[in-house]
Amino acid sequence: MGSLCSTLDKDGDEPSEGKDSSHILSPTPRRLHKMPQFKRVSTRSHESWRAAIPNREFDDEEAYTKALEELKLAESSRAFDAEVIGRASKVEKEAAALVQKIKAFDWDNTYGKSHDAQGLPTGKRTEGEHFLGNVDLINKTKLMQVAKRMPKGAHLHIHFNSCLPARFLIQQARDIDAMYIRSTLPLTSPENMAASRISFMVMTPHEATHVKNADGVEEYVPLGNVWDVKYVCNNWMPYKKFQRHFNFVSASGQVLKGTSGAETWLESKMAISEDEAHGVHQTGRGIWEKFNYRTQMMKGLFAYESAFRNYTRECVKDFVADNIQYAEIRPNFMSTNSLKTDDGTGSIGNAGIMKIIDEEVRATMEQLRRQGKYFGGLKVIYCTPRSFQKDQIETALDECIDLKKKYMELLCGFDLVGHEEMGNELRHFVPEFLEFRKKCKKEKLDIPFLFHCGETLGVGTNVDGNLFDAVLLNAKRIGHGYAIARHPLLMDLFKEKNIAIESCPISNEVLGLTPVAAGHHLPILLANDVPCTINSDNATFYRSSLSHDFYQTMIGSESMTLYGWKQLARWSLEHSCMDPEQLASVTEEWTTRWQEYCQWIVDEYGPQLQNWEPEPIRH
Repeated sequence: MGSLCSTLDKDGDEPSEGKDSSHILSPTPRRLHKMPQFKRVSTRSHESWRAAIPNREFDDEEAYTKALEELKLAESSRAFDAEVIGRASKVEKEAAALVQKIKAFDWDNTYGKSHDAQGLPTGKRTEGEHFLGNVDLINKTKLMQVAKRMPKGAHLHIHFNSCLPARFLIQQARDIDAMYIRSTLPLTSPENMAASRISFMVMTPHEATHVKNADGVEEYVPLGNVWDVKYVCNNWMPYKKFQRHFNFVSASGQVLKGTSGAETWLESKMAISEDEAHGVHQTGRGIWEKFNYRTQMMKGLFAYESAFRNYTRECVKDFVADNIQYAEIRPNFMSTNSLKTDDGTGSIGNAGIMKIIDEEVRATMEQLRRQGKYFGGLKVIYCTPRSFQKDQIETALDECIDLKKKYMELLCGFDLVGHEEMGNELRHFVPEFLEFRKKCKKEKLDIPFLFHCGETLGVGTNVDGNLFDAVLLNAKRIGHGYAIARHPLLMDLFKEKNIAIESCPISNEVLGLTPVAAGHHLPILLANDVPCTINSDNATFYRSSLSHDFYQTMIGSESMTLYGWKQLARWSLEHSCMDPEQLASVTEEWTTRWQEYCQWIVDEYGPQLQNWEPEPIRH
């Protein structure tokens, strides 16, 4: 495990001296006492289960019962959270017991059986149904309150353009004179309002009224009016005019007018609905097509300087609010994805994007320090589309190296993004990746691969094969890795090579890999002691946060407990791209917060649930 072993100790009770980091993205810890340390969990020794059953012939029931208990004990000792449980403090044990009671309380008071003994509907919803259908109830539960308060460690898989609620970027656009909007349909009927696809762009009036024909010659195209039945689809309209004329009555009878009405409607267009994700005729490719539409809609709202700067600042604050101590974000880098200046006349390339992120993160962290708040730092994973051609990937890899040299502390890895089943497999770019590794070695640069791969239900397909390529290409982590649960050899290799999986429970459910949380692959991976982290992926489109994903892991598996949450948070720190000094600082903060968190659970919920007992039959 390299230098990490000297930084982290599994116990957390045997501290060693740590150092401050001088870089602003690695803030001085508020406590300068000894650092907690972890050991590598997955390399612990396992006692042989065979000792529990020397034979299967028993003289009496007492001998049989003893063998049964020993066999169960042998299995529990191999659990991914076994050491956390074995080293738990008194307050952690009390808190863990209360969390189990809180789960039962939510069942009895928020959820319930959907039908009674006679088969008649009760009007209640069941815990663990579709997240998109249950999220309003989830937000009312005590367990969700507990999840929000949890110190989560590192957030390692979040696409930067879909971190914050959609309303943030929509509201940023209201006063931008150079913002234009267009639609795939005239917005002249409720049916068209529902079926239309909306996009935005900051541009000059000339750009809004001219397109290039097949010969590359510019042709004039008049501005459109989306409220006119004669509107020519995808002609641009000034967004301020769109706001002024917005007037719509929703299906629920709500009257939406003007700027506030337009923003409410656009926010609803951004969110994926339960029916879109889980409709009877929906397919994996079908929901991905719905998802891609949202990313296209978001693109223009994100792609101008003031919005990007404001978004970066607010994103860091949102991480703090969700009790995240450190994050690695995934912006998209490509020549066609540059930022515009607010008036649409200028363009800011990828180097400028990195400069903005660096400036705004530094400024926001300094502001947080002055307010007495903590955030341990943020790094950037260079992402580019997997649909690119080989020469484009080669250019992107070279640019990644150039940006790393300029922003050594900020840029931390490389990834390909986009629908895995529709883009190129990793092996298509193996020559380019191997050359990249040689260049990094020559330049003495550490830019690990952090690939999206195995985000599929297919086994034995080219997409599924990306998992094998990730191992051979020495990936540090992989995004999703959903198919790995069907590859026992790969699971062993991930443990042996210390490759972590960035698991995204809600995203995997919405995008068709599992119908509900209980069907997710995470419990299988954890039962096999494969290191995993919990992540939100594209929270904007799911009306979720990292807290929601931790909630889903708890209600999706009976075996998940507060101890499991703790181990998942520890793994997130261990498998981050932090350098040893930054890791020590963030880990110290997280460890102290975890102790305070467990005490808060005991103080807050102990009195509330002291005399409460669950209903005799909950399921």
